[in-house]
Amino acid sequence: GMWLLSLLGKNIEQMQAQGCKLTAEDIYSVNQASLKDAIVGLGNDGRPFWHFCSGEIISDKGLVLTNHHCGFSVIQKHSTVEHDYLSNGFWAYKYSEELPNPGITASILQRMEDVTDQVNAVLNDNMSEEERAAAIDAISKQISAKAVQGTNLQAQVQEMFEGNQFFLLVYKIYRDVRLVGAPAQSMGKFGGDTDNWSWPRHTADFCMMRIYTGPDGEPAPYNTSNVPLKPKHHLPVSAKGVQDGDFAMIMGFPGTTDRFLTSFGLKETMDVTNDIRYKVRTEKLRIMKEGMDAAAATRIQYASKYAQCANYWKYSHEQNIALENLNTMGEKERIEREFTAWVNADPARKAKYGNLIEELRACYAFSAPYMATAIFHREAIINGADLTRLAMRFKGFESAMEKQGCCVLHKDCAQCKNLRHFCEQYFKDYDEQVDRKVFTTMIELYVNNIDPKFFPEEIGNLVKKFKGDYQKLTDYVYKNSVLTTKERLFAWLDKGVDQKTIDKDPAYLITKSAQTKNYELRDYLKDNNQKIGALRTLYMEALVEMNKGTVLPPDANSTMRITYGTVGGYSPKDGVTYDYRSSIDGYKEKYVENDPEFDLNPDCWAAIQKGDWGRYADKDGKLYTGFATDLDITGGNSGSPVINAKGELIGLAYDGNWESMAGDLYYNPKYNKCVCVDIRFVLWIIDKYAGASNLLNEISIVE
Repeated sequence: GMWLLSLLGKNIEQMQAQGCKLTAEDIYSVNQASLKDAIVGLGNDGRPFWHFCSGEIISDKGLVLTNHHCGFSVIQKHSTVEHDYLSNGFWAYKYSEELPNPGITASILQRMEDVTDQVNAVLNDNMSEEERAAAIDAISKQISAKAVQGTNLQAQVQEMFEGNQFFLLVYKIYRDVRLVGAPAQSMGKFGGDTDNWSWPRHTADFCMMRIYTGPDGEPAPYNTSNVPLKPKHHLPVSAKGVQDGDFAMIMGFPGTTDRFLTSFGLKETMDVTNDIRYKVRTEKLRIMKEGMDAAAATRIQYASKYAQCANYWKYSHEQNIALENLNTMGEKERIEREFTAWVNADPARKAKYGNLIEELRACYAFSAPYMATAIFHREAIINGADLTRLAMRFKGFESAMEKQGCCVLHKDCAQCKNLRHFCEQYFKDYDEQVDRKVFTTMIELYVNNIDPKFFPEEIGNLVKKFKGDYQKLTDYVYKNSVLTTKERLFAWLDKGVDQKTIDKDPAYLITKSAQTKNYELRDYLKDNNQKIGALRTLYMEALVEMNKGTVLPPDANSTMRITYGTVGGYSPKDGVTYDYRSSIDGYKEKYVENDPEFDLNPDCWAAIQKGDWGRYADKDGKLYTGFATDLDITGGNSGSPVINAKGELIGLAYDGNWESMAGDLYYNPKYNKCVCVDIRFVLWIIDKYAGASNLLNEISIVE
């Protein structure tokens, strides 16, 4: 389970019985330094409370460890053909060499508090779902504002159990986070998509960052006068290694799970969301890969885009297979039968919950014909070509003009400055020829799969104009849109933004018309979706009542959680058993020269062949690269610390096994495994490969 830290008292006895040497206060405390003060949620300015990854502070100078794939976009943004940090790695040997990353934030939880009673006090049974949501939003803002009044902290109220419980979370959010070190991509992504979601793994999936503060020790934006963070607590690093059956725990910020989803919701996820996402992204990845293979500059430009697209491409496909093999649909239906029997056994429960399952079935049936349209819009337009994603920003210009009652915005307006700033990085990572091919394919997929009831007439007219020739349609759009080259866009911004140009821009015409129809679809399904939300809240309330006496962990929602268990291998099927750890021998066995996934830089390969493992070797003389645990994680947990019974860092969480791909919707403790980088492998790379003694010297290593 993914357990809330403030409720740790319900778990600590079991944790200690399994070998944990810490108290609940050692792990989570508001009044004194504890483990939670060393745990970091990585986010960005736009979504400060949504953490894309986790990390841990490992020195008294704010040094942070996280995954290589968590820092991948940061590494990519700093990379050029001349300074290819993706291919060659990056190491700062002094503070002045560490690289700033505007927009990246690091959050440290200060405290959390159950505020359910305060929220429920403003709710009543006569409210519509819209009124209820507005009331929750208003009281949440009041509670959050009061909690941080007069401080530099930030807070949010987050719902748990489908709105049956509410927690206040207070954070200190740091805005100067710098890149310190990263191994070459050949090690940091060794195995690529082939090894992704598998065990055994051998990837050196780590990178290092540092949190900086103002001279007063408080959060501040990037400034050369800033100083390294002095944390309340940092994790000591254990070089003792792990053994089968050792106690282990993870603290981090898991993103999203939906384990109380009904069978109807599961069918929608499998048959629509996962299937379409895989279909569309297969084409997008193919096109990007062709461009990346053809030119070194394009490889760097699209490295992060490709990785982000590929992760959930494979996840969608493999999750469906795992869900099928584990008979998750059958398990969901079994739970619903048990639920129905429980309801029918009591007149009061029958009066309250009697028609719940059938009402949910009807709601999902109502929306089913239109869900494919929504997913194709998201994947082919919102997540489609770079051009359509950029065109969406024109909506802000139109809104500003409407608000100001004008049809031209001055070149120095906030929107113009923001777009110019955004596009400096956008065009650095943009290849028009690659994007043209993506656009052609995405538009054709969109046109061929949208429900006629919500098909944009304007896009239909363009398709007719070019007689279904999507290549000609693409040529027309890229020739006539002001957004397709940096020079054209910046020249237009220099003149001031005018409504006339926006109105006739073909890229925006396509994007706006698709978005308008998607809004119509959203409005059409609004009442039905609100009803599903209300029914799911009631269903969750019933499940908690049905399981009274059993503590249920709420679904993940990017709030800090703790999960605990043991190091160990597993047997996924008859005759197959996986060991609990992997070693450097896997690099030697998998290495294939010139293979994009299993090649190694010559210096990496030489270091491995040399075999100087130093003090990081195990008792048997081997260097171990990873280990498996039965800890419960999901996206957002990437980079989370794996901590031993004494509170020492033994590894980093970075992946799950194939069988765990069903875990976001149904957790099976027998098969779900968390794949971890062995911290000794990390230390070996920092020491023997990178020679970064400056970093090694500030880490508290426990022999």
